[in-house]
Amino acid sequence: MRRALTASVLAAALTLGGVAPAFAEGTDPGASAGAPTAAPTSPAPDASPSASPSASPSAPVLTAPPAPTVSGRFRDGSTVRVAVDGLRWGGTPDAVRVQWQRDGKDIAGATGASYALRAADVDRKVRARITATAGDASVAATTKARTVEPGVTSEQRLKSRLQALLKTLPGRYTLEVAELDGGRRHVAVAATQHREPASVFKLFVAYGVYTRIDRGQLRYTDRLASGLTVRSCLRAMIEPSDNYCATDLRLKIGTGWLNGLLHSHGLTGTTFWYDGRRTKTTTTADVTTVLERLARGELLSKASTAAMLRQLETQVWREAIPPGLPDGVRQASKCGTLWTSTGMVQTDSAIVWGKRSRYVLTVMGSNGATIPSITKISKAVYRELQGPSGKAFVYDRQQMRATGSLVLTQSVSPGSRVLGRYGAGTKVEVVDSLRTRYLVRIAGRTGWIDNTHLTLRHKIL
Repeated sequence: MRRALTASVLAAALTLGGVAPAFAEGTDPGASAGAPTAAPTSPAPDASPSASPSASPSAPVLTAPPAPTVSGRFRDGSTVRVAVDGLRWGGTPDAVRVQWQRDGKDIAGATGASYALRAADVDRKVRARITATAGDASVAATTKARTVEPGVTSEQRLKSRLQALLKTLPGRYTLEVAELDGGRRHVAVAATQHREPASVFKLFVAYGVYTRIDRGQLRYTDRLASGLTVRSCLRAMIEPSDNYCATDLRLKIGTGWLNGLLHSHGLTGTTFWYDGRRTKTTTTADVTTVLERLARGELLSKASTAAMLRQLETQVWREAIPPGLPDGVRQASKCGTLWTSTGMVQTDSAIVWGKRSRYVLTVMGSNGATIPSITKISKAVYRELQGPSGKAFVYDRQQMRATGSLVLTQSVSPGSRVLGRYGAGTKVEVVDSLRTRYLVRIAGRTGWIDNTHLTLRHKIL
């Protein structure tokens, strides 16, 4: 009834050309004019963004990516680079900014993807902070902070100091310093010059012997021309630096074969001849390379590496490089002394386990070179690479002690007159050797003993 009435009213109004009256929703158009009516309701706005042409799109939401990677060595003088282009922020940022930091503080001007490390960064932690922005929002990703090792500035300082020191020392020297870890600093002075190695050449013979053993071509129990075993002569060749055992072992593995081994592994500065005119030559660089590879475990098998290092740690002539080190610092060394027509040759080479890093030092002196000069070089190198040192190692000429009964004889001949008998714990100074028979001084007497019951007095670190 109500719908019919409403329709008739609308039709009448339209027929007369009038405007249809507006009735509030829910009111009765037939009600009296005085009845209250509800206010008109405004149409609901369109929630669609297209309805408002002036509305701006919302900014993308960014998320921090995993820690970015950095390439390059963290050492003074090197350039490191952070990988920025591959970072995923979860959206497209308006801008990406890089800021390098030192110990958490911004480094002025260091805002590129690459950063050249400098002396001010040494022993400080450096990292890169990458910030992405979108609108008023920003998000950051930070690389792992890395400690910067000494590098080119330290190398230049050490080289200058060594060159100045060499001018004050008697004799002529070549040398090389190679840091095995840390900043891997490297300094060389005439390291590729060919030199007389003196007894340092025994490092190469030992390398050849252990290589034959590793390849199954030689055994420790094999007999040499002297009747001694390979094991016995290896000890004698290094411990007191015996020349006779060095010859026995070189002939056993073959001089030509040894040269081939050395040259095929890049040690082309070293050659053995023994042809009546020449004997041997090497370079400081070759000696350093052998000790570097030995220290890194790259020269020999694991077992042979341990055996050779042990021998170098227990050799008795520790009066050149070791006294330039603080007491208690581990070292494995091989030295040499030889008189030539141009004067004394003094050489030494060592692997040193410093408080900051490991390094190899090789020094070859000629034309009147001296042991104290090599000690000064060693001290200067340690101070630059490791920092201030404490009390220095003191070389004791009574290098060994008896582990059992010793019989001191006048010569190496069987039935030689006995000069004395000594018990375990007796201090022994080694003077020379003839294979496994050592010429020694005990309690003021000089004579020969067998090395069976001898050991190094100093603690092996």
